[in-house]
Formats: sequence, structure tokens, C-alpha cells
Amino acid sequence: MIAVGRNYATHAAEFGNEVPSAPMTFLKPSTNLIGHNVAIVLPTASERMDSEGELAIVIGLPAKNVPAERAASVILGYTIANDLSARDLQKADG
Repeated sequence: MIAVGRNYATHAAEFGNEVPSAPMTFLKPSTNLIGHNVAIVLPTASERMDSEGELAIVIGLPAKNVPAERAASVILGYTIANDLSARDLQKADG
């Protein structure tokens, strides 16, 4: 899973950050994904878990260097996601 951080001003401002000039991407391993009605297991190392509703784009074909005008051709569909972040661990990591 490829995620984009600080991609809108209000969210960036919550943490005293500015919106970066280029997309700030990070990876989440596939082991972080669970299905509908599966219990979420929170990490014991964190004391602050935040959740956010997200729009998830499902890429249905291998894609690399796809021009913007062809981007829709590799999208299989859209869904919603509950994105959890261990904010205290994230802050410690920088």
C-alpha cells in the first residue's frame, strides 16, 4: 500500500506542518490490511492511535510511469479505508 501524507492543508496544520511541495509518500505493508468485520489489533507500544476515513484507490493492473491522461485505465475501483496511525511512534520516528 502506498500512502500520501500531509496532502491537504488542514491536516498538515493539525500537527504544525506545512503541505509539502511534492507528494510525501510512505509504504504500509500488505500485512496491515484486514477485511470487513475483522478485529483491529492495536500495537501495545503505542499510547495514541488516531483513525481517519480515507478514499482508497485499487490499482488493477501493473503500472509504472503511467501518464496522467492514462491513469484511469489502471484503476480497478475505489473503496473506503479506516487508516490507523500510531501518532506517538510516528512523531518519535520523525
